[in-house]
Amino acid sequence: MLRRAKELFGYTIEASDNENIGSIHDFYFDVEDWEIRYVVVDINSWFFGRRVLLAPDTLQKPDWENKVQPVHLTKAQIKDSPPVDFDKPISRQYEADLHQYYNWPTYWGGGGIPYAGVASATPAVAPMNEPLRDEHLPAEVLAGFEQSEETYVKSIRELTNYMIEATDGSIGHVIDCFIDDENWTIDYLLIDTGHWAPGQQVLIPPTVVDNADWAGSSIHVKLTQAQVKQSPAYDPNRPLDQTNEGGIYAHDGDPADRQ
Repeated sequence: MLRRAKELFGYTIEASDNENIGSIHDFYFDVEDWEIRYVVVDINSWFFGRRVLLAPDTLQKPDWENKVQPVHLTKAQIKDSPPVDFDKPISRQYEADLHQYYNWPTYWGGGGIPYAGVASATPAVAPMNEPLRDEHLPAEVLAGFEQSEETYVKSIRELTNYMIEATDGSIGHVIDCFIDDENWTIDYLLIDTGHWAPGQQVLIPPTVVDNADWAGSSIHVKLTQAQVKQSPAYDPNRPLDQTNEGGIYAHDGDPADRQ
């Protein structure tokens, strides 16, 4: 099912030892394929001023009614995870350290996507001492890649308010994202067209993104202003699901193209 990212902010995170450890604050997504790589958890309630990153594979089936998200980790495991400075970009070096600590498979370097989705029942394993290695790359190549200070993930909170540039001009800004809670992909960007088309919101899938200027806070899409204007307006009273989204938003592309 597709869910708005902002609606998931604030969900309570419950550890496997039934401890309330905090709440969902943000999501980090892969800038190459728009897959959710980490859930940002605010643990201020018991560790003042700290947030941690958890992979989607650690999430169990949520209690949607009570807005509770259980995880396959204990409070102690999360508390002892490598600290992260959110005032700086998340480097590949930090990701490698985090994956080593939790014994998570790497998703980079041809290792595949380890995440099974929000309903996953696969328990997290204990932290390990030896770093994970991807069998598809030589050890020295992967080691150099993991030690990179470059960032490959971005914040959804940061993404909101990014300007969207069509091939012939601006068409508005991002106000939210729709996340597939099974595959953990961003399937749509919700765009407020602002003064260009007052009162209208439209959905644009990442398949039409030409390039992103992360430093300039803008995203360029392979659409004209006319194509966006002709796209059906987003109706918040009509739930999105895989049976109707392709037909409704055909002007913007088919999400199945990304599978």
